[in-house]
Amino acid sequence: MKILFVLPEYYPHSGGGISTYYLHYIKALKPHVQLIKVIVGSGYTQSNEKYNLDGVNIEYLEPGLYQNQLKNFSKFDLIPEYKKNVAAAWAMWEQVNRGIGFDIIECTDFGLGFIPWLVNHKIPVITRLHGSSGQIEMFEPNLKEGLSGDLCRYTELNFLQHADKLITHSTTNQLFWKSILSKEITLIPPVFSVYADAVPYEKKEPFGIVCARIQQWKGPDILCKAIQELAERDVLIKWYGKDTNYDNINSKSTQLSKAFSAIWGIKIVVHNPIDHTSLQLIQQKARYAIIPSTWDMYNFTGLEYMSAGTILICSDGAGVSELIEDGINGFRYSREDHLALASCIKKVQALSKDEYNTMVTNARNTLTNELSTLILIEANLLIYKKAKAQFISAEANDYQVASFQPSRTEYQIDSLLDKQPLKKLITYLLKRIRKKL
Repeated sequence: MKILFVLPEYYPHSGGGISTYYLHYIKALKPHVQLIKVIVGSGYTQSNEKYNLDGVNIEYLEPGLYQNQLKNFSKFDLIPEYKKNVAAAWAMWEQVNRGIGFDIIECTDFGLGFIPWLVNHKIPVITRLHGSSGQIEMFEPNLKEGLSGDLCRYTELNFLQHADKLITHSTTNQLFWKSILSKEITLIPPVFSVYADAVPYEKKEPFGIVCARIQQWKGPDILCKAIQELAERDVLIKWYGKDTNYDNINSKSTQLSKAFSAIWGIKIVVHNPIDHTSLQLIQQKARYAIIPSTWDMYNFTGLEYMSAGTILICSDGAGVSELIEDGINGFRYSREDHLALASCIKKVQALSKDEYNTMVTNARNTLTNELSTLILIEANLLIYKKAKAQFISAEANDYQVASFQPSRTEYQIDSLLDKQPLKKLITYLLKRIRKKL
């Protein structure tokens, strides 16, 4: 079987959840199939670079193809983020010659890479639900100002139901999509390779760690409130992650510094993202790790912490929390309950060496027992075989072609602006000029 993976991120330029997932999965899958190829790209990721990792060819979306496809979607000029991802999807389809020669196309829901493969449905398409663009916009308040999120959700509702198979690895996400799409959603836990050794208790250092972007739904506010409750305790949290926009004026980190001046930057020390190998060493040294997300489709750092021998405190808002038995192989708390999070931190700090080591052993055993690579690869191969055996080629319908097929027809944004009240436009122009000045 020959499989083409169309991904928005992958080796070597991303440490995000999708990249982490596929680094483990593709390595484990490769011995069981004839050929794997990966193309990586999105509206924000293009490059002329090509790589070979463990016998798998990886190529990035070529910038020239991407720029040419941007010209075909001028009708989306009003929504640039959406336009970029749609253009990138078609450019990748063009770059890999429409997938000719492959038995299966696997896309992700994030980044809209599935569009051309389902408009021109000539090869079975597996879409893996990692947390879509539309979902993320729902949980990030500052993103709800424009049409991009609504358009992403419209596109996801339109297309995902036509994928040959939909797979996710979180029960919560499975239930989410079952309530929206009239289609079976297959639940297969992620493949994950456990570290050979966990760092012993004696070599642990007295700090906690968070590895996440600094944004609302990753839960920094909840963590700050929890640390406030621990004012009398010696608490140090190292947060590794990229800062994000909060309100188009302040970044989220700046907002947190203002709202929690005695906590953010003091007891929660912010670090820029670092390469994955260096981050693994810090994950192993940490006494405990925290996933404070109020929503997170899964969060693969949870698996990394458990494997590294670092006790995990996890919000039930993250899908990985399904693996946590509270007080047995980690600690789990209700996503908005900062008092419960503070209590969990106290419990970790109070563990004896034997209690700590027992919990670490239990966590690593959970990964071995629940995420058996052989069983999970067999489950995925079965899905691929069914998709291929049941596949019926479909012609693009007129609605999809009209909405999503590349077109050289030029759409002028002026026609939209002409319909706006002059007063509204003048007010906007003055505000924009002041902002620029």
